[in-house]
Amino acid sequence: MSKKIYISPSNQSGNTYATGGTNEKEQCHKIAKACVSYLEKKGFSVKCTYNDDMYARVRESNSFGADLHIAIHTNATAKHNVTGGTQVLLYSLSGERKKAGQAVLDRLAPLTPGKSAERLVEKPDFYEINSAKGITVYVEAEFHDTKAGSDFIRKNTTAIGEAIAKGICDYYGISTEEKKTEEKNNASSKDEALYIVQAGAFSNKRYAEDYVKKLKKAGFDGIVVKKNQMPAAR
Repeated sequence: MSKKIYISPSNQSGNTYATGGTNEKEQCHKIAKACVSYLEKKGFSVKCTYNDDMYARVRESNSFGADLHIAIHTNATAKHNVTGGTQVLLYSLSGERKKAGQAVLDRLAPLTPGKSAERLVEKPDFYEINSAKGITVYVEAEFHDTKAGSDFIRKNTTAIGEAIAKGICDYYGISTEEKKTEEKNNASSKDEALYIVQAGAFSNKRYAEDYVKKLKKAGFDGIVVKKNQMPAAR
């Protein structure tokens, strides 16, 4: 049975960004869509909400039977004095909670530009964290009240969403390596055999005879000849 992941993006439209005339809710919804898309491709059972009622979200998550409850937010401070960084909030910094939170942080933190606030944070008083039955990983993906943070988030919503999803994959031991197209690799690396049908016309009989001799010398007998072994016609 596939693991169930509940995605809960921020509903905080009043939290405005330093640049771009946008807000936390709008950008986190974009991040959530990218996260959902990636997880579904990896075989997870995913439910995402855009309901603004936080209590309804938790009820829905619990009814869904979520193994992980992923809250997606971007951060800010009252004094706007933090240089940036990603934080992951958890009920406690131990056991599977810490393991899940660290997996997401390890994927997302190297991507986001700020570093000073980068860490796991114990936050048991947040409602989504203490009331969801599944492990809640509450992501604060960079600070939107700095120009650098705001610009980064707005331009990288897909990358942020996929980084969160890859952290979830890491937690469950699911590979994030992309499959290569074998046909393309083989076509560029192999000396393929080709079936060739030769047809031609020469105004000079000697040229025609000479070309037939070249074909025979090259090993062409109307069956198979290797690519690039055909002699040039005159």
